Amino acid sequence: MGASERQGEGMAKEFPVGKSIAGAVLLTLGTVVATLLCLMFSTGGDQVVRREALFGALFFETERKSGGAVGATMGVANPMALIAVFLVFAVPLVAIRFACRELTRRR
Repeated sequence: MGASERQGEGMAKEFPVGKSIAGAVLLTLGTVVATLLCLMFSTGGDQVVRREALFGALFFETERKSGGAVGATMGVANPMALIAVFLVFAVPLVAIRFACRELTRRR
C-alpha cells in the first residue's frame, strides 16, 4: 500500500459522513431538477398558471407577454422545504454508513 493510499484512507476515516452528505446533495438536486421538469411539462400551452411542488419549495409560473408570447419563470419559493428534503435523504444515508462501519468493525 502506497503512501497516497494510506493518506486517502485517513481522510475517509476523518470524514465518515462526507460521502453520505454528498450523496444526499446529489439526490436532492436530482429531485429538484426532475420536479421542475414535471412542472414545466404539466402546464397547458397558452395558459397563464402558477404551480408549486415539493411542499411549496419550487414554483413554475407562466404569464402572457406582449405580442402573444408566453413568459416562464421558475425558482425556489421556500428554501426550508428543500432543507427538509435534504435531511430526509441525509439522515438515512448517514445511519446506513454508521451501521455498515459498526458491522465491519465487529468482523
